[in-house]
Amino acid sequence: MKHKGSFEDLKTMVRGVGREIVSAGPSGNAHQIKTEDGAIVNWYESTGTVQFQGKPEAKSKLEADLATYTGTATPVSAPPPVNTQANDQTTAQTNSSKVFVVHGHDSVAREQLELVVHKLGLDPFVLQNTGGSGPIIIEALENEIGPRTGAARFGIVLLTPDDIGYAKAVGDKEAQPRARQNVVLEMGMLISAFGRKNVAILKKQHLDVPSDAQGILYIPFNDHVKEAVPKLVDRLRSAGFVLNPEAITRASS
Repeated sequence: MKHKGSFEDLKTMVRGVGREIVSAGPSGNAHQIKTEDGAIVNWYESTGTVQFQGKPEAKSKLEADLATYTGTATPVSAPPPVNTQANDQTTAQTNSSKVFVVHGHDSVAREQLELVVHKLGLDPFVLQNTGGSGPIIIEALENEIGPRTGAARFGIVLLTPDDIGYAKAVGDKEAQPRARQNVVLEMGMLISAFGRKNVAILKKQHLDVPSDAQGILYIPFNDHVKEAVPKLVDRLRSAGFVLNPEAITRASS
């Protein structure tokens, strides 16, 4: 078996197939993981080779389970939504590859983001025609996030300079580009549902953001969404996604 990702990715995969890691670290020329059921994984970074040792039954089952994760993008062990009342129901959806996307009126940037997400091996659920469809958008959010199997476990917000706004007290001399207000609302809904660690906010060019949202981490880009891929990948991996390095390269090019 080969693993082309990082040692952290491999540990995420082991946890994602339901194993508790009792130790992980260097062991001779390899990186080694030991699980509570007696399986041992040795990974040789230079070649990508993965070898299995330990108790025969535990070793064989872990090897079979990990094979389904190799070269895929699979969210695993993602934390539950912070405001749900059904935290005990969240385990059914941890293998969903769906990513919830909200966006404004910049169709070019939206299409770029869709392509990037597809290249990463994920399934984007993209809100179309966000302006003026209030109740329908709310229903879509309610339907696509939550504890059910196949529901999204991560959100991406695409903030683009679609509007111009300014404070009434200072007048239009202080006008600044800003995102559509409904997109800001949807951003708040995603953060509330998933938690900040499970939401990536992409910001195109200079953009005025809500003053009470300054503590949120934004991922900037200027001309093309692919500029944001490295930091987006970091956020996805932190949320438990295992991403194929070759897919990351394709998404960045």
